[in-house]
Amino acid sequence: MNRLFSFCLIITLVLVLSCSKSSTSAANEVVADPQISPPGGSFDEPVSILIYCPTYDARIHYTTDGTQPTTNSELYTGLFQVNTNTTIKAKAFREGYISSAVVSESYQFSASAVEPVIIDPPGGAISGPQTVTLYCATPNAQIRYTLDGSDPTITSLLYTEPITISSSLILKARAYVEGQIPSIISIAEFTLTQMPKPIFSPEGGAYTLPQTISISHPYPDVDIRYTRDGSDPNESSEIYSEPFVISSNTVVKAQAFREEGESSDIASAYYFINLSSPMQLVQGGTFFNGTANVQLSDFLISRWEISEMQWDYVMMDMETIVPDNPKNSMNWVDAIEYCNYRSMAEGLEPCYSWGDWGTNPSLWPDNWQIDHLQISCNWDASGYRLPTEMEWMYAAAGGQSSQGYIYSGSDDVDAVAWYSGNTSEPQLVGTKQPNELGIFDMSGNLWELCWDLYSEGYPDMDTQDPSGPDTGLFRVMRGGSFSTSANSCTVAGRFYAAPNLSADSHGFRVVRRP
Repeated sequence: MNRLFSFCLIITLVLVLSCSKSSTSAANEVVADPQISPPGGSFDEPVSILIYCPTYDARIHYTTDGTQPTTNSELYTGLFQVNTNTTIKAKAFREGYISSAVVSESYQFSASAVEPVIIDPPGGAISGPQTVTLYCATPNAQIRYTLDGSDPTITSLLYTEPITISSSLILKARAYVEGQIPSIISIAEFTLTQMPKPIFSPEGGAYTLPQTISISHPYPDVDIRYTRDGSDPNESSEIYSEPFVISSNTVVKAQAFREEGESSDIASAYYFINLSSPMQLVQGGTFFNGTANVQLSDFLISRWEISEMQWDYVMMDMETIVPDNPKNSMNWVDAIEYCNYRSMAEGLEPCYSWGDWGTNPSLWPDNWQIDHLQISCNWDASGYRLPTEMEWMYAAAGGQSSQGYIYSGSDDVDAVAWYSGNTSEPQLVGTKQPNELGIFDMSGNLWELCWDLYSEGYPDMDTQDPSGPDTGLFRVMRGGSFSTSANSCTVAGRFYAAPNLSADSHGFRVVRRP
C-alpha cells in the first residue's frame, strides 16, 4: 500500500504505557554516506534525483553548483529534476553524530534545455473556478500538461488556451522543443476551499471512563450528520442534535451539509475506552521451550490481538469496522507495514527496513512484498514489531508467573480460547479469560503472526533473545484460531504461512522494548 506521509496528520495514539526512551550516546557514531540515484552520466532527457541516507533521522543537505554542502545548503525533501549539466554534492547530518562524507554525482546532457513552464497563478487555495495560464520563455516551445498528478509526456494534453480549474487538483506542465532537452516539470497544486469539518469535544483518544461527546461547527446554518459504526456519513445519516455518551471503543465520523448541496470533508474521532494499559510488561527470564533453555530480555506485548479499530486508526483503509473485532484476513507483510506506520505515527523509531530503502514503507519499491527476506529488524529501535516466536511462547505461557497450563491461561480450552469447538468465526477481543499475565486470546481466535522464519524444530542449544533462522520460505504463526481444533491452541502449538498469504484466520499482536 502506497501511502505518502499523510499519516503525520494522525493524532498520536495515546495507547501505550508511559515509558521513557533511553538515550544512547552517539558521539562517536558516523552518519552513513548518502546515496544519489541514478548515478551520474550522459542523458538526453531530464533526470529525477533521489537522495537517500540509511541512517535513521538523518538530514541530507545538497548543492547543485559543485560547492561543498553544509547545514546551510538546500535540505533534501524529495525527488527533484535536473536537465542541464549539473554536479550534485550531498552530505548527511544528524545531531550528536559525526556527519557523513560528501558524495558527488555529475550529470551531462546532450543538448541545451528548454526553460521551465511558468504557471500563473502558481497554485494555492481557490474558492471557485480559476483561470490558469501557462508560459514558456523558450521560442517555439510546445507545452504539455496533466491535471491528475501524473508526469506530463509528449503525448499529454497540449496547452493552447487558458485552463479553467474548478476542483482541487495538481497541475503539472512540461515544455518540449525538437532537438532540445525537455524542461523540468513545473507543478502547481490547487485546493478548492471547503467549509470546515465538524469539531468533536472531547477529542478522540484513550480514556479510562465513558465520555460525553459533543459535535459542533463554526457555521450555524449546517446540518451535522454522523455515524458511530465506522462508516462514512451521508445526507441520510443521523442528524446530530444533542451530546451522546460513548462507553466502549467507538469511531465517530461527522460531516456538515448545507441546503445548497455544499458539504464539508468528513471528520473522524477514535475513542478508546478503558484501554489505558494496552501493552503488558513481560519481565525477562529463562524458560525451557522443549529442546533448550531460552533466555529473554524484558519486552512489552499487546494484551489483545490488534483490533479493527486499532488497525484503521493507523492505516485508515476500512470502510466500516466493528471496533473490538480482531483485524483478520492479515498476512505477514501487512503486519510489518502496520508496525512501521504505527511507530512513525507515535514518534518512535521504526524497527523494520527493506534493503537499503529505509524504514518508511511508502518509499519502498512497489513490489517490496515479493522478497520478504529483504526485511531486516533493528532490535534496538523503540518502535513496534512482531514478537519473535520465543517471545510469543514465553508470554503465552505466562512468563515468570507461568502455572504450566496446556493453553494460555488454563487447562480448560473453553475458558481461554475461541476454536472450532465453540465458534465458527472470529470473536471480539478479550472476551475469554486472560492468562497469568493478563494477556487475552493467545490461545485461539486468530493465528498470530511472528517474526521468525519457520523451521521444523527449535535449535537444541541454549540461546538468548533468539530471532529464528536466517533463511526460509515461510513465517511462523502461533496460538491456533477459530477454525482449528483445540490441539492447535496449546502454548506449544505452531504453524506457518507464506508471507503474502492472507486468510480470515490470520491476525497479529505487537511488541516493543520497555
